[in-house]
Amino acid sequence: MNHEAALNKKLRYWQNRIALTEALMTFLKKHPEVASCTINWSLSKKPALQFEEKAFIRTMNVKGKDRIALRLEKYAEDFNDSDVESRVVCDDISELSREELDKVLKKVNVDLSKTAEEDEEEDF
Repeated sequence: MNHEAALNKKLRYWQNRIALTEALMTFLKKHPEVASCTINWSLSKKPALQFEEKAFIRTMNVKGKDRIALRLEKYAEDFNDSDVESRVVCDDISELSREELDKVLKKVNVDLSKTAEEDEEEDF
């Protein structure tokens, strides 16, 4: 591989990571409550957010389209043993209103009106 091709490959990789991160940042700015209930995570070497042991928001490049989706999935102890499609709760939460997001998050027992600490206390 020549130097120019190697450079272009590296630049595409980093541009994609920046786009994925910016999609999460835009979502968090729209729904700041999510920041209090999640931890930063990495799935398949891509940025993600996790509602501890309940669910996670995975950044996804939408094939054939120039956009990024934020997919809500149920948490699984071992990602290799579970069927991906059975974990998907919502294909893309990036454009949801607060009301719509609350409804979707109820499916994975997440309440944005509570901080992670308050939610954890309730679990015991």
